[in-house]
Amino acid sequence: MRDFCIFDYYFYLMRVVIYLFGLLMLVCSCTPEFVPDSLLDDENTALIQPTGDPNGRTGETTASFLSSQNKFTFSESTMSSETFRVSYVTTAQNFDIFKWVFEGGYTDVGSSTTVSGTTTIEGRLDDEETASQVAVLIEYRDGFGRYDMTHAVANSTSFDVVSIKDFVTYEYLDDLQVQPTGGSSAWENPQQGWFSPSANSTVTYTPCPNAMVGYYQSNNGAEDEASVLSKEFSNFGTSPKNLVFEYKFEFLILPNSPDENKKISLGYTPLVSGSSSVTIEPGELWSDSTYDVTEFRQVVVPLPLIPNFRLSFIKYPSVLNNNGVQRYPFSVCIRNVKIVPGG
Repeated sequence: MRDFCIFDYYFYLMRVVIYLFGLLMLVCSCTPEFVPDSLLDDENTALIQPTGDPNGRTGETTASFLSSQNKFTFSESTMSSETFRVSYVTTAQNFDIFKWVFEGGYTDVGSSTTVSGTTTIEGRLDDEETASQVAVLIEYRDGFGRYDMTHAVANSTSFDVVSIKDFVTYEYLDDLQVQPTGGSSAWENPQQGWFSPSANSTVTYTPCPNAMVGYYQSNNGAEDEASVLSKEFSNFGTSPKNLVFEYKFEFLILPNSPDENKKISLGYTPLVSGSSSVTIEPGELWSDSTYDVTEFRQVVVPLPLIPNFRLSFIKYPSVLNNNGVQRYPFSVCIRNVKIVPGG
């Protein structure tokens, strides 16, 4: 027997390394692929999935639906909670199961669940108790607001989801009534420098159809007076909301030397308990001093989170010449005045 030498030790060590490497490769090849929990969770919590039913329908399906009127407006400046209803019916084809999700909607059907103001309805075409809910009537009880809706369908091998943000809306749309002393939800016009659209008034201003017009000169003929148009709003809640309107300027004489004077501003006055006996000057939310707004432009102004308030549009005169006459007389036109949910 020959003596054990360094070369024998080397070859022995190499065989051990090769054996361990092979064992490691075998173990790794049997280990399943790692899938993050978040991906598994997304699949498990998806709104709808193919059923995998061997007896179910197969092939492509597309979620689609029809609804009754889904855009609602009111013009009363005192908002009251109003319940309204919208009917829905699926127009999808080649599906076995379906689901509806209505933000802010309620129904009394047996297969519905409501969580945090959102109602979910689900059913199967082969289930007599739920098949009829391919058509549903949904009641919205919270009034002022915007509401999303989602419809989903699936069969054995395919599924589809359609989700529409702000599909249902209930918003304030002003009727643009202007009266010298206000009242009956009209805009108050003490200087009589503002006029209603021609549909509500005997005055017609051709360049500004369907708009309230702040004329370049008020009825009392005061060249240097601003004309104020104001309106009170009550019970509008404390949720975020925006005032939306369109405006433009109509110049009788185009200016050749623009100035920095205000042309129009929007004032805001909170109406809080005890304020009726105190004169409160409106704070300014927005203004414009430019000369280039000669086509209608939309403005969106966030309103403070106060339920009762007064809005005031103030139309300012042009700069006066040495004879006390406006150098560049202009009119202001305002239309499409809305208060909509913000956020």
